[in-house]
Amino acid sequence: MSYFKTAIWLPMVVLPALLLLDALYFSSPLRGGMEQFVLIYVLGFGLVAYVLFAVFSTRLISRRTELEVVRLTWWAPVVFIPFYGVPWVVYGIGCLAFGRLAGLGMMFLWLTYIPYVLVVGAFFSVVTVVAFKVLSKFLLFSEKR
Repeated sequence: MSYFKTAIWLPMVVLPALLLLDALYFSSPLRGGMEQFVLIYVLGFGLVAYVLFAVFSTRLISRRTELEVVRLTWWAPVVFIPFYGVPWVVYGIGCLAFGRLAGLGMMFLWLTYIPYVLVVGAFFSVVTVVAFKVLSKFLLFSEKR
């Protein structure tokens, strides 16, 4: 199980580091302030959504067998969708509460990202399972030691 827990939490270390590297060295600085930061990094890249998803997934796989966890890996992109959508809806409701009609659009804009979430999630599910199978051959993460 340690392999899958590492696989779940690794993006939470790598993605912010890559985004910080991009922001500091390759992109022009954010000129929109905190709101632009929230829109791009927190909502667009799903940083908050991924933290919630990782906590949920870690708790879920703790009670499963290795075979069940491999099966759940294939469903991870679909399971992630509500976690991705909730912060968008909350942000949209917050905008509406403060009189900004743009919040209505934000509540539904996240739906346009679902195909990307599914494709990228499927890619990383394949990478995770293939790496697990390869590493299991060498008994690095197998429970059969």
